[in-house]
Amino acid sequence: MPTFKQLMKLAQVTVNDKTSGKRAKEILEIVHKDQVLHGMNPQKAVRFLEDLGPTYVKIGQLASNRADILPKDYCEAFAELRSNVDPLDFATVIACIEEDFGHPWNTVFASIEESPLGSASIAQVHKATLLDGSVVAVKVRRPGIKEEMAEDLTLLRHLLTFAEVGTIEHKELVGTLEGLLTELERTTANELDFTIELNNLVQFHQELEGSEGVTCPCPYPEYSSESILVMEYVSGPEINDHAALIAQGNDLDELANRLAQNYIMQVIDAGFFHADPHEGNIIVRDQEIVWIDLGMTGSLNSSQRALVNQAFAAIAAKDPYELKEAALGLTSIKGPVDQGRLLQQMAELLNSYASADLEDINIGEAFMDVIEILRSQNLVINPSFTMLARGFMTIEGVVADLSPTTNIVKIVSDHIQKKTLTLDAMLQKMKEMGIQSARSLDASTKLPTQLSHTLDMLNEGEISLGAEMNMPKDLKSTVYSLTGYLAFALISAGLFIGSSIICTTDMMPRFLGVPLLGIVGYLSAFVLGVYVVWQMIYARHKTRNDEDIK
Repeated sequence: MPTFKQLMKLAQVTVNDKTSGKRAKEILEIVHKDQVLHGMNPQKAVRFLEDLGPTYVKIGQLASNRADILPKDYCEAFAELRSNVDPLDFATVIACIEEDFGHPWNTVFASIEESPLGSASIAQVHKATLLDGSVVAVKVRRPGIKEEMAEDLTLLRHLLTFAEVGTIEHKELVGTLEGLLTELERTTANELDFTIELNNLVQFHQELEGSEGVTCPCPYPEYSSESILVMEYVSGPEINDHAALIAQGNDLDELANRLAQNYIMQVIDAGFFHADPHEGNIIVRDQEIVWIDLGMTGSLNSSQRALVNQAFAAIAAKDPYELKEAALGLTSIKGPVDQGRLLQQMAELLNSYASADLEDINIGEAFMDVIEILRSQNLVINPSFTMLARGFMTIEGVVADLSPTTNIVKIVSDHIQKKTLTLDAMLQKMKEMGIQSARSLDASTKLPTQLSHTLDMLNEGEISLGAEMNMPKDLKSTVYSLTGYLAFALISAGLFIGSSIICTTDMMPRFLGVPLLGIVGYLSAFVLGVYVVWQMIYARHKTRNDEDIK
């Protein structure tokens, strides 16, 4: 029976529903045409989604990575979904450009080729030449596509609301579908706004400046907007055209190694990576790898990168505890978590690789297996980690096709090992330890008071632990003293670590070439440490004397 709150939500949706019935009628006609009600198979489902349009193609592409809600054969079929459509009329393209610029197209471009380089459901790309002679690619958003996809998403959101009210026994499935729809809304919003891809291009171009033999198209922000994107034109064979690559003079093994090294650098070093690295998005121009189509990217902050490194190392070492800890750091909790069962699941996963050599482990598949385990434990996975898992699955396939002897797992392992031994990595680790110590210190300074209050409440009977608890005053005093010593010890440790970090900087003033503040910190840590040791010795001596008197 629906709750009052659910019924009110349903009523609100019904009242506010401004979605035209025209789109719903179109969908019903496609359902009838594709004979959906007569049964479904993977190929038929692909055709149905393509007929429904770009929103549903995107649903299929996202669902292809959800083996938890779809059979494997459907996942494989949906992974091949493409949204190629008939090209826009050239006059429409020119009208879109001029409407966006606010003046004739030939005030910016010397020429625009009439035949498109590519035509998809969201945008169409044309080769053009700027007035200064630069050859560029112009990506034009299809008119009306933003409104069409918004209408589809609204319709899907309303259907989900009806399902939520009417489905009591399948709440978990409804929750999964809601998560998929939320991801779809975020993805389509990013793909429809070309300023996001422009910013990705700018950041990616800066990131790759120091990379030899790897780049991406140069963006032209002055000519770009939400619906128009202008970037450097790139020509060359795709990474899977082996004959053309060899004709260019490429060594396929070296090319595969360079590609893998660069992708790992994006993930581990920069924390900003291409989230859709399939062969169509990797061009080779005069032996230079060029990443294109940066509409989908993932990002990881320094803490998340450290957790990903920990997960890599745990899989290589087949350590279930480390893998569990790393995975938990990349999630948020939405319900009860069985920690023991989670550890067991991680152990079972790693046991499946027990007889495999390191080189035989597929990182992307391993990460996707970890994600499925986490989903089963009421844990919400960071979207960037999901993107990373998908990205690794794709890039491993591209590298293996290009050079079967190139092992991406070995490259990852070597890269992490080298990075761990660098000075920057050690300083970052010390910084993280300092932050953790500061947090522990803040908590520990409150611990004596909190513990004292708790002990008082226990003695006064305000808290029950399922058994009567009489705590002697001398034991309470001892516990209080020990927590005080712990607080001072943590302060001393925090001062020592903080001073170590300060001593690696150029902070002024300095004494004997060492920052004076660092020296003061070391001395303070030493004095506090001596004080704690002396207090503990004194307390032990006093206790023995009291026992002798008794």
